Amino acid sequence: MILIVVGLTLEFRHRIEDNIHEIIMTIPTLKQEYPKLKNEWKFERDLDFIYGSIIGQILGSSFTAFKMIYNREASSEEILMIGEIIESYFPIIRDEITHTNTKQNT
Repeated sequence: MILIVVGLTLEFRHRIEDNIHEIIMTIPTLKQEYPKLKNEWKFERDLDFIYGSIIGQILGSSFTAFKMIYNREASSEEILMIGEIIESYFPIIRDEITHTNTKQNT
């Protein structure tokens, strides 16, 4: 089987970026809920848990969007391209987690 790597379309990139922004908007709610999750999941580092949860949601929604648009799983090259888009948002995600944390502690 030969797999042709498709460059990520502008439509797909926009969908990923829209999803990322929507998920980032859930950070304040997640931070309010994490004390309950901490009891159930037994994690120790709150910010790491929130960061991992947000990145997991973004990855899941990105791969689902890929499958919906292209009707197949992403190749390893495409996974790397998707990862690069997501990585470009890491500073924004960290800032939002930190900003929300600061607001809750005042």
